[in-house]
Amino acid sequence: MGMSKKLREGTGVVTTQLNEKQLLFLKLNVDMGHVRGGWSGHVGLVITGRSQQQLHALGLACIEAICPHIFGTRPCDEQRAEALDSPHISLTRAFYVQEHQIAGFMSELEASIRGTGALTVGFGALRAFANERGDREFVAVEVAAGRDSVQAVLERVDHVMERFGKPRFFADARFHASIVRLDTRDASPRSVQRAADRLGAQMDEEILRLPAARIDTLECVFGDRCFHIALNQ
Repeated sequence: MGMSKKLREGTGVVTTQLNEKQLLFLKLNVDMGHVRGGWSGHVGLVITGRSQQQLHALGLACIEAICPHIFGTRPCDEQRAEALDSPHISLTRAFYVQEHQIAGFMSELEASIRGTGALTVGFGALRAFANERGDREFVAVEVAAGRDSVQAVLERVDHVMERFGKPRFFADARFHASIVRLDTRDASPRSVQRAADRLGAQMDEEILRLPAARIDTLECVFGDRCFHIALNQ
């Protein structure tokens, strides 16, 4: 990433520039349909440190085990499957703002989040989730402990989304951290879910042994700009 810099003097928001790999991730993984003059946005809780490394290692193990059942190949083509090295817990659906709205959105988000402390979450079952276009699936670990804390942050994010006329998050949200991206345009969604269920039965114990993750940063991405708000203000 590029060098950090403040969005504006006196705020707790720090912004960085996304690198090419991170931009490719957004292009592949976030529903970024074209909106004229719009900047695609996404808000989520960032998982860092040892928990990030452990989830990435788990994603690599999942690819080894799951690809033969879905695509009939090993090793798997990186265009078809990728272990995500920056896992996060999504708190918004895809949305768009005009460039001149970004600073205002971040000001509202920072104010709404103010006073929220760091979270601790634990992970449970392995699940498969599809994106809204239905052309990609994600193997993810569900949040099993700390759901109420995540929900409390989500409610503050939803408040800002509504103020800007953007969609709230799913009412039946199942909080999770995606660890593998799968291009399923030439695969059956049922085969993905069956493979994930089979893999989950094998790996549940390993997932439950993962230490709880401490989350102290809310991330908001607009295009190639990445903003971070500390959850200890």
